[in-house]
Amino acid sequence: MIALEFLNDSKVVNYTFEIPLAELITDFFDRMKSCSSGYASLDYDFKKFEEADIVKVAFALNGDPVDALTFLIHESRAVDFAKSYCRKLKELLPAQLFKVAIQGKIGGKVIAREDIKAVRKDVTAKCYGGDVTRKRKLLEKQKRGKKRMRMLGNVPVDSEVFLGLLK
Repeated sequence: MIALEFLNDSKVVNYTFEIPLAELITDFFDRMKSCSSGYASLDYDFKKFEEADIVKVAFALNGDPVDALTFLIHESRAVDFAKSYCRKLKELLPAQLFKVAIQGKIGGKVIAREDIKAVRKDVTAKCYGGDVTRKRKLLEKQKRGKKRMRMLGNVPVDSEVFLGLLK
C-alpha cells in the first residue's frame, strides 16, 4: 500500500496501491465489491511496464490439449495455480465410462495431475450363482472395451465447466 487517505468524516477512504495488472484482472474487482457491499469503485492507471517471469500453463484432458484452458501465470504461482485448477476440473467434469487424466503442463513438463475415475457398469448383474469363470470373462471383456474407449474417447468440455472455473 502506498497511501491511505480519509475523506468526508472518515466514511470515505481512498487507498492507493501498486499491484500487477494480472492480479487486478483475476479476482480483485469482485472481492472489492463483495467486501464493500457494492459501494467501492476502482480507478487505475498504468504506472510502468516491467519484465516478469511469466509461463504458459496449458491443461490437457487425456493427453489432448484444451486451448481454452491455457493461462499466462507468474512462474512463482504456476504450480499452485495448476494444482487448484486440476482439482476444480475434477469436480466439474462429468465422469465418463473410462478413466480421464487431467494434466497441467508448462511446456512438455507435467506440473499437476488429477484423475477422474471411470464409471463402472455392473456387467455381472445378470450372472447369478454358477461358474466364476463367466464373471471373470465378462470383467476382462469390459476391461478391454474401456481400454479401447479411452484411446478413442474424447472428453466434452461444455460452457458450464468454463463458468464454474471462473468462479
